[in-house]
Amino acid sequence: MIWNPFVSVSNVWNVVADENRKVAFDMLDDWTDHYAFKAIEGEVRLAYQRLFDRVDVVTANSEATLATAQAFGRSDAQLVTNGCDPERFPTESLAKGPTTVGYVGKIGKRVDLDLVLRVAAAFPQISFTFAGPILDREYEAPLRSQSNIRLLGDVHYDRVPALLQTFDVGWVPHRVGEGEVGGDVIKTYEYRAAGLPVVTTPVLGANDRGLTGVRVADRDSQEAVFATLIAGGARVPRETTTIPSGTTWRCKAVSLLDRLGVEHS
Repeated sequence: MIWNPFVSVSNVWNVVADENRKVAFDMLDDWTDHYAFKAIEGEVRLAYQRLFDRVDVVTANSEATLATAQAFGRSDAQLVTNGCDPERFPTESLAKGPTTVGYVGKIGKRVDLDLVLRVAAAFPQISFTFAGPILDREYEAPLRSQSNIRLLGDVHYDRVPALLQTFDVGWVPHRVGEGEVGGDVIKTYEYRAAGLPVVTTPVLGANDRGLTGVRVADRDSQEAVFATLIAGGARVPRETTTIPSGTTWRCKAVSLLDRLGVEHS
């Protein structure tokens, strides 16, 4: 199973592409439209084409990545969205102190920095906690300059469930349009598995994955949504839910195994 298209232009490709091996390509973000790869767009497209010409199964995690696969000639590509392992995420709140709005993920151009700074400035009584590596250096100084923004750095995935217990709200302040990279936001599933109410910009699939408790608001409406959420006091109540079975990693794994004709339990 491949998720990195550059495998097809690497020194292991001859082994991976052996005709006796069944190969699946699971598309994550669309790297042909990713800010990190603009300078090598031609090489990215070549890598994708070599993969699509060889692999037996193609799955795409969003409508955008599905369209990309189809544009490369894979009309057989199947939409299989992201998800989470809901059993990993306790729903008991351990939040203390001020209301905590949390973000878990890479911090770079996909994050709307101006939106983050504006909302944080509008709610000095809220602690905005960001867990994840800073990919773009120009983000660090502005974020650190805001006294109610906490930067935890990279957090190992094993520690994320416990970290979410210390949040009151899960936030997805992602850019829409330019800067959006076509993928399906995993953190939304994880926030909801932990019972966190979610505030998100209207990125692709934001309110189209069968999840309750997701508040979609454009960048001009975010303050109003947060004001409503915190109106009752410091602690924002958990909104527990059942994650749809179709949006679990087990479901995704079973789907891939079935398409590859591999037996499983």
